[in-house]
Amino acid sequence: MRPRSLSQSIRRTFSTSLATLALVGGAAALAPADAVAAGQPRPDLVVDLMMTGVLNPAEGETFSAWIDIRNYGDGASNPVTVTVSAPSGLRTTTPPVPDTGWACAAANTTSYTCSYPELAAGGRASRLHVPFLVAGAAPGSTVPITASITPQHREANTDNNTDSVRVAISGTCVIRGTVWHDLDRDGQREEGEPAIAGGPDGVVNVRLWVRQGQAVGGGSATVNPDGTWSITARTELLYQVRLEASSTYGRTVADTGDDATDSDMVTSYQFEPTLLLGSAEFYAAHGGEYVVDAGLITQS
Repeated sequence: MRPRSLSQSIRRTFSTSLATLALVGGAAALAPADAVAAGQPRPDLVVDLMMTGVLNPAEGETFSAWIDIRNYGDGASNPVTVTVSAPSGLRTTTPPVPDTGWACAAANTTSYTCSYPELAAGGRASRLHVPFLVAGAAPGSTVPITASITPQHREANTDNNTDSVRVAISGTCVIRGTVWHDLDRDGQREEGEPAIAGGPDGVVNVRLWVRQGQAVGGGSATVNPDGTWSITARTELLYQVRLEASSTYGRTVADTGDDATDSDMVTSYQFEPTLLLGSAEFYAAHGGEYVVDAGLITQS
């Protein structure tokens, strides 16, 4: 026969265990429906990249913001919603055709709301392209475009759900110069040293070279009989002036003495069948005037 004290102990232990289970079950019932258990796979949506299709759009032009969204988490996401917005000066226009999985609509005149199906762990959405029209942004200003992912309740980290890119609004500037024959080879334009005019026996052309692949700009000019040339150009980008001339000429020394009368051609790219020279790169800003002169010497 089991001792009475042992029987009572078993009953007390059993009652305590039932009470504990009841409390745990009640707590689980009261927990939020979206609570995430420790160790459960969770998504982590990130604005992975933002850039623009044109670096320096001008008033009245339409360009696109390019956005990459990725799930860096270890769990699948819900369907993704992204808001792409800009300040006044840029305006929404016709949304892109939804042929990449994204569906976009203009929420108002300065923002889009775009949706995409759920992303698997480690998955990347098709690149999102949304168009904006430059309408009133000040030339020479830089304007932010922001992409924000709507946070998801299971998300591991929401601090990386927003990113932005700044786009420079193009204006105009004047780039001009004079080409002359540096008879004494000292790099300074002096009285009595003649101009070199345009033509196959003189300066073939002057043009603006743009290094940035996504920038819009450039231009070319012929040289006048007095050796002068001028180009009205787009701005908010880097330019280099390149001069092509007859191979009977070479480049004089650059950046010597008075800056107002020196030569600004610092690089020789080729000598045959024509001479090709280049200036240092310079940033062209709205409203600026830039003087780039070229001194040529007779090839020995």
